[in-house]
Amino acid sequence: MLHEWLEWRDAMARFMNEHRILCQASTPDPVAISGARWRISQASRQRTNWLAGVVHPLAERLAHTPGGAAWLALQADMPVYRQRISQFISRWPIEAIVDDWDGYRRVIPELRAEVAAWLRNEEFAIRALAAELEAEASTEGVMARQA
Repeated sequence: MLHEWLEWRDAMARFMNEHRILCQASTPDPVAISGARWRISQASRQRTNWLAGVVHPLAERLAHTPGGAAWLALQADMPVYRQRISQFISRWPIEAIVDDWDGYRRVIPELRAEVAAWLRNEEFAIRALAAELEAEASTEGVMARQA
């Protein structure tokens, strides 16, 4: 589970870095920027679907543990985080980016920092949950050997 999450995180980091590099240009490339934003969005959506289908059920099963509780607490904050991202995207369609390139380049680092902070928090919770799964597997192995 942790390995898969790290792959999702690395994909997000790659696409965010691609976008950051595009934002260093003196003039916008609307096609490239749209493509980078789409890749970030797709990676985020796929990661979210994977989390909902794989990680969240495990966290619910392990809600009584610190790792399960950490994941569920983080997920309680997800709607606010997603709303912030959606508002930013709505505020900055590609036409607005092209019309106010310098303004966009001034505000996008804040959003990147917010996404990076979210991913760090997610990693902390995933690692805690993975530790719970490892402890559970170890306990089951000991019990099986004793039987």
